[in-house]
Amino acid sequence: MDVEDYILLFLSFWILISALATKTVDVFLTLTLIGLLITLEVGGLFLSKEQKENMKPLIELLLIIFAIIVMKKVYEVLSG
Repeated sequence: MDVEDYILLFLSFWILISALATKTVDVFLTLTLIGLLITLEVGGLFLSKEQKENMKPLIELLLIIFAIIVMKKVYEVLSG
């Protein structure tokens, strides 16, 4: 197995365990974002530039969703 295969395997297990361990979509999306960021930083040396560029739109989308989740939680705290 190549290093890229191990990286994909890690990310797949991370998402599967995150899906099984969480009850809400908010936590699942946050854990998925964390897993992608870990994969990009740790495995960045072993990934080609094209593979990294393919991951960036997904990471950007998850960052936007994370920002919305944080704003929603702040609003709940301030209004409650």
